[in-house]
Amino acid sequence: MIETEKTVKTKLIFHMIISVIGFVSIVLHIVYSPAPWISMTKFTIQSNLIVSATFLLSVFAMISRKSLSPVLEFLKNCSVIYMFIVIATYHFLLASGGEYAGIRIITNFTLHYLLPIFVFTNWIVFETKKKYSYKHIFYWMVFPLLYSVVSLLRGLIDGFYPYFFLNPHGEIPVGVGSYSNVALFITAYLFIYVILGFLLILLNRIFLSFRPSTRISSQ
Repeated sequence: MIETEKTVKTKLIFHMIISVIGFVSIVLHIVYSPAPWISMTKFTIQSNLIVSATFLLSVFAMISRKSLSPVLEFLKNCSVIYMFIVIATYHFLLASGGEYAGIRIITNFTLHYLLPIFVFTNWIVFETKKKYSYKHIFYWMVFPLLYSVVSLLRGLIDGFYPYFFLNPHGEIPVGVGSYSNVALFITAYLFIYVILGFLLILLNRIFLSFRPSTRISSQ
């Protein structure tokens, strides 16, 4: 995609909005939580932190007129996948599991719905599409896999699990009853990550097929 000066300015403003809303929502959601340390362990908070930092770095890169670094490009792709997991997991599995009050009603919406929608919109409208190799799928899965492993190890130590599907003790909605069921949930999620990674690569290639002048070789 050939970026005009107007497009770059619009992209810059949109990235600023994503970053500011992200950081403010994260801070307020934690500060006004009845259990701040528990809030900090949530995948929603950590993935939104990655997104907010990514778009802040993107803002700095655009202001300094530097090209997108491979690391920043990698993080932007991660953002698309992680935000899909955030909005889908919350909407279909967790939305009925608790109620929010006060400012957290707003931050719950921005973190679980608004920011994912903004990230998807940014990828569709502003990001340059590239022809990625399929090995990137496994790179994008590193953080979610580490998050699952660390959460399980912490649960073994202090008995706390950030989500019911990572808790081998108790029955739904508290836990899933066994380590084998936890393994099934993690396997299912990793499979979803593989599908999302494949779709992201495929969509990049579809976009490129309509924009032959932007075609870039596989990385």
